[in-house]
Amino acid sequence: MLILDALSDRSMHAYEIMKSIEKKFGGVYKPSPGSLYPVLKSLIREGLIEVEMREDKKIYKLTEAGKAKWREAKSNVKSLFSSNTNYRKLISQLFDISLLLYGYREKTSDQILYERLNRVLEECRGNVEAILEESKQSKEE
Repeated sequence: MLILDALSDRSMHAYEIMKSIEKKFGGVYKPSPGSLYPVLKSLIREGLIEVEMREDKKIYKLTEAGKAKWREAKSNVKSLFSSNTNYRKLISQLFDISLLLYGYREKTSDQILYERLNRVLEECRGNVEAILEESKQSKEE
């Protein structure tokens, strides 16, 4: 979604996409090349973006299908972020994990790898929930 959103204004090369996303998050979230490039490749395979060469640089642009997908997603999203900077930092961590998983989604067909990743995420969710519940209970006391 972030890449489609960045490309909704104009075609860009990868560095510009990263900077556009960083700017959108006020510098709190900076996508890494390691998380960006696998997603770009996937979006190309899905026909949502295409690449053209300009002056020996790859320029990424939305296809008509990509524009339609972006409009659909945009209309479904009301507000992802609050003005709370700490909340945005936490959400940016989740986005980074999401982009990483998306880039390696084909590898999750390996059952052992899937189970290991799923265990880590379930443990993480449990830990986050426990911390939030603990915080809620201490405020009630």
